[in-house]
Amino acid sequence: MTSRQLQLFLTIADQGSFSKAEKTEFISKQALLRQVNQLEDEVGEKLFLRTPYGISLTGAGRLFYDGAKEILDLEDEVLFRCRKSVSFREELRVSYVEHQVLLNDVTEAFMQKYPDIRIRRVVHPNHSGEYRVEQGIADVGETFYTKYTASSPNAYTRLADMPYLAAMSRSHPLAGETLVTLEALTEYPVIIYAPMVEAGYQQELRKAFAAKGRTVRDDVAPYISGTPCLDIRRDVDAQVQAAFFCAESDAILLTANCFVRTIPELRTVPLAEDWHQEYGIIYQANPSRTVRKYIDLAVAQYAACRR
Repeated sequence: MTSRQLQLFLTIADQGSFSKAEKTEFISKQALLRQVNQLEDEVGEKLFLRTPYGISLTGAGRLFYDGAKEILDLEDEVLFRCRKSVSFREELRVSYVEHQVLLNDVTEAFMQKYPDIRIRRVVHPNHSGEYRVEQGIADVGETFYTKYTASSPNAYTRLADMPYLAAMSRSHPLAGETLVTLEALTEYPVIIYAPMVEAGYQQELRKAFAAKGRTVRDDVAPYISGTPCLDIRRDVDAQVQAAFFCAESDAILLTANCFVRTIPELRTVPLAEDWHQEYGIIYQANPSRTVRKYIDLAVAQYAACRR
């Protein structure tokens, strides 16, 4: 048996599904079944009960599950001792830019849980997490789900659905509201970044502003203030600048990116419409066990937030 086979076995057991394990492990169904069959042949017992409703562990499978975890944990411990003896510290590169904060708490928790692994934040202001991971500049990065994410050669794991927020100065007339409607937004300059707002939502915004006779501007500089309009921009790297502009004017930044909550000068108000954007973690297919540890911790942290 191999470490890879043990990892595949644990993933199938934890997820209770071959199809889910295929996606998590980035392996074809045929290759996955072949590995399981080889493992069961070597053990001499069936490890999984296969039914029309899913799979579960056999009695032998439950015993093997505990043993497989012990073996993989022991491998980690042996590697740790060997590396410690020569002052080696494994490194995990986490993509980081100032307007991406989804993984900040995950990184802090990871450093506490795995002090033997060095975290290196890869600061790269001009490209997204997808680019940095794809080019081998970073091991993991945060991203929001798009058609590109779905077709990317990188792997993606969902973490959370973030609500769209209207970010504005604390003295803004809408700052005292608990919810903001699209109609209320049409009375002020509103900035959105097209790559980060779903096309359907953009269309609803355009209709709301058009119904009030407001101007819709596409990627026009400079920012405006005082005149109600919808300002649709595409340079997502400039959204931090836009956020601080809104903190000092009557303009509103509409975004699902939670970085706006970290700016003390801003007040964030959810939309009355139930608009959400899916965010997650991106990494290369067939990730290392260190990257898997980071992903598992991220998933666990955000699952705990939802409970």
